[in-house]
Amino acid sequence: MLRSEETDAFFHRSIKPSRPTISHGEGVYLFDTEGKRYLDACTGVYVVSIGHGVEKSAEAMKEQAGKATFTYSHFPSEPQSELAGKIADIAPGDLSRVFFISSGSEAMESAI
Repeated sequence: MLRSEETDAFFHRSIKPSRPTISHGEGVYLFDTEGKRYLDACTGVYVVSIGHGVEKSAEAMKEQAGKATFTYSHFPSEPQSELAGKIADIAPGDLSRVFFISSGSEAMESAI
């Protein structure tokens, strides 16, 4: 059971904190605790753009988490090198190197 807005310890990032509480996602949809379905048009960051509840993605994350959940960007990892190679193979023109970052603002700061 969820706590009421008056006692909720969660800091809402909106002046309208009465938005639905999301319980789970399936593909491109999110579902609230009442079972109502919403199209996730925000997708957020990282793997959400491929959909929620994608078993293949969950298995890959589980497998990698069993090995290493994070590596500092100065240390390459096998999955990082493998993905960079796949991206470089399909990139247009002479784009042959990949630089992984976490966010748009980080991308801008790195480019400058």
